[in-house]
Amino acid sequence: MTDDPGVDAYLRKLTGHSKPIALALASELNTLGPALSCGLAWGFPCWSGNERIFSIISHSDRCNLQIFYGSKLAEAFPEIIEGTGKQMRHVKVRHVCEINDELRRLIVAGIEMDATDPQRIR
Repeated sequence: MTDDPGVDAYLRKLTGHSKPIALALASELNTLGPALSCGLAWGFPCWSGNERIFSIISHSDRCNLQIFYGSKLAEAFPEIIEGTGKQMRHVKVRHVCEINDELRRLIVAGIEMDATDPQRIR
């Protein structure tokens, strides 16, 4: 889980199909971004470095990995990043097996972007 009791409570309360996906995504974010802080933002688990980078939002059939630098990363990851937001985009993760090397590269790229070119999210 995480070091934040609010995030852990959010993840524990999840049920159904999305729970193992959310737990696996949280584990990947914690593994790939050990220096990131984790807390609730807008009621959802959010990982931050200099600024917010990722959030996990659970739906009944999937989890969305919200990417706060998504518009900047969309060109490099067009097959998995969705959305049209000015800054934030998302990846729909429907099964744990979709947490693959490409998604890991995206997570690392988001962490690196935050470290080198932090962008305030409003």
